[in-house]
Amino acid sequence: MQVRFSFAPPRACSTVFPNPEIKLTHIPADTRSILVRFRRGTSSELGGQEIPLPENGIVKAESLRTWGPCNPDLYTYEVIAKSRTGVVLAKAEWSEPYPP
Repeated sequence: MQVRFSFAPPRACSTVFPNPEIKLTHIPADTRSILVRFRRGTSSELGGQEIPLPENGIVKAESLRTWGPCNPDLYTYEVIAKSRTGVVLAKAEWSEPYPP
């Protein structure tokens, strides 16, 4: 599985941050839900949410809420694909600097 996103154009710092569009490819066939996690650097967890797998593999912009990026750093979205029974099928992540 692969995941991609971009912070461009940059947004102002806010406590609750709406996600950019997140594109998933090569999703395992049995995936029914995805857990999307957001973090700063290597360890600062900024939130996440489990949602049904979007039919087109695209998590729409502003459909998730996490704590926002406010400080310049490298930020990562991690996506975990799960089966109907909750078995982890795949994990992928993509990092981008903020601000871009």
